[in-house]
Amino acid sequence: MTLITSHPHWVLRHAIELDRYTPFLGEFFRTSSERQHVIAAYLSAKPPSECDAGDVAEFLLHSGHNDILAAAYGTVPSGLRRALRRSGNIVQAEHFYGLLVELLSAGESHITRCIAQVSRVDLDTLLAIKTLPAQACSPKLVQAVMGKTDAEDVATAFEVLVERGVDAQWFAGCLRDVKTQRGLSSVFQKAARRANAPPHPIPASDFYQPIQTGEELFSVAREFRNCLRNYTTSFLDEVQGNAFAVVSRGEHRTVVHLVRGTSGWKLEGLFKPRNRRPSRASREWIEAYLEQHGIIVERREPRRPSRWDSLHNLICSDLLEFQLGFEVEAFDHMT
Repeated sequence: MTLITSHPHWVLRHAIELDRYTPFLGEFFRTSSERQHVIAAYLSAKPPSECDAGDVAEFLLHSGHNDILAAAYGTVPSGLRRALRRSGNIVQAEHFYGLLVELLSAGESHITRCIAQVSRVDLDTLLAIKTLPAQACSPKLVQAVMGKTDAEDVATAFEVLVERGVDAQWFAGCLRDVKTQRGLSSVFQKAARRANAPPHPIPASDFYQPIQTGEELFSVAREFRNCLRNYTTSFLDEVQGNAFAVVSRGEHRTVVHLVRGTSGWKLEGLFKPRNRRPSRASREWIEAYLEQHGIIVERREPRRPSRWDSLHNLICSDLLEFQLGFEVEAFDHMT
């Protein structure tokens, strides 16, 4: 059974106009997909007017593909016919054809190679090829991204990570081999781990170690078993103003989270493994050190002592690795 397709309004409008002067619509619908694209390419470049519509209709019905394309664009770029053969069963958006000719005529080797090798050439494909970083663009990557918006994200993320010290040649090579969305995400995760953070507001010391790379952030997240990796973007983006460090005091280590506000850097939080709070003594010592270096520490209103402080001291003590997440079986055994 013949596949019934619906062409876009712009080409049907032109075809109906031509059909007023000579039987055109039937021939247009019965011809091959490639010839429909050739005719559409001509009509997108030279919309028929009433004075020459009859001549245009006769020309499009009886001329060869190359003659039609040459009449539309003057010089027919290499690869145009092959690309039109892979442009699907229906006519593309009107500006697709001009963009295709523009890209093939630009002389950019990565563009012509991608257009020649992708399995399907449509508007999303062309916009992705045009948008992706030149050194990373490949037929595989073009197939992996989901249109122009996805390609813009790839281009922008590539740029900012290279600015943060990721090797552009290594990065581009990884992207050229990407085949799927999952693979694309994996490459950017690896690249983010190679990126350098903006300057930390406090200098390093024997016990205060700023986290300075994405790899260090991932490593600390594994050590502390927390969600620190979720801060990767805000950690690398200087505008968002998030900074992290690890404070060591004897055998105990604490993550320091700083944020930059309108009044300067301030303490956002202190975390032990699994996001436990440090003991009161550790917190006070770290806060005092941060204040010495100009960090704003917003303290709560003092409260009166409570008998529950004894439990807090035991749960949050640096001397204990207290686990709040009992397994059901372990809890039943204890009771």
